[in-house]
Amino acid sequence: MKLQPVYIIEDLEQLKTVSDPLRAKVLLYLIEKAYTGQQLAKMLGMARAKVHYHLNELEKHNLISVVRTELKNGILQKFYRAVARGFVPSEALLPYVSEVENYYRETTLNVLGRARLRAIAAPEEAFQIPSSDRAQWHRMSTQLEVKMSKEKFAEWLSKFRALIFELDGQQEENGEWFYLTTVGFQINEPFFAVDEEEER
Repeated sequence: MKLQPVYIIEDLEQLKTVSDPLRAKVLLYLIEKAYTGQQLAKMLGMARAKVHYHLNELEKHNLISVVRTELKNGILQKFYRAVARGFVPSEALLPYVSEVENYYRETTLNVLGRARLRAIAAPEEAFQIPSSDRAQWHRMSTQLEVKMSKEKFAEWLSKFRALIFELDGQQEENGEWFYLTTVGFQINEPFFAVDEEEER
């Protein structure tokens, strides 16, 4: 099943559904691949009944769907998958700021958590460098704080997203797998020392 790039959330109940921290985490797993409720319960360390309740809520609001079923030991197992890679509230829902904030904060935290697990599970060669020329490296780890207008930052992010989609469209049959995650958001104050302050 090929996921839609983005699913526009038109309904407040859908937005409330994805704003739940556990459902946001389940949805992130189901963006990656299809899982059964039992598999998710094991990964999350939770009771199957609780996970199935949340799966039912996500399915009821058309955010996930059953992509296949398998019969195992006489039990029909359903494999669920997210309907899209990303979920964005429609303009009409933006006045419900708290639900939007909750969803995006939880999603950002979950993405960072998954990135941490990917780094732990990566092969040793993922962190070896072929030369001192960073242009030859096949890994990156960068943090940056910039001070600019929200409009200018949004404009830059638009160009960056275009590069990400370009990268996604260049997959090679016989290539190696690489993982890339990015987050970007407004902060109250920088953690990094500003160069002028360091010179004093």
